[in-house]
Amino acid sequence: MEYINPVVFLILVSEICLGICAWHSPRFLRRAAAHLLTRADVLDVARKENELRMKIWLDELGVADHSQRDPEVALGRPGRR
Repeated sequence: MEYINPVVFLILVSEICLGICAWHSPRFLRRAAAHLLTRADVLDVARKENELRMKIWLDELGVADHSQRDPEVALGRPGRR
């Protein structure tokens, strides 16, 4: 007799519990959606702030942004001709 993986079993049980909560309470769905949307907004803001911070440092140090150039050149490896 084969046994189910405990991690898979835990994921299955948690999905069943979430499904029951979502079916039973529309308020639960609204709270879960608000939480996920808030988290997505925070990640977007963090990504934009990181890009802005990187741009400021590149401007301060006078370093060219290598993200737009050829990757071989950016790594200091000129292309083969």
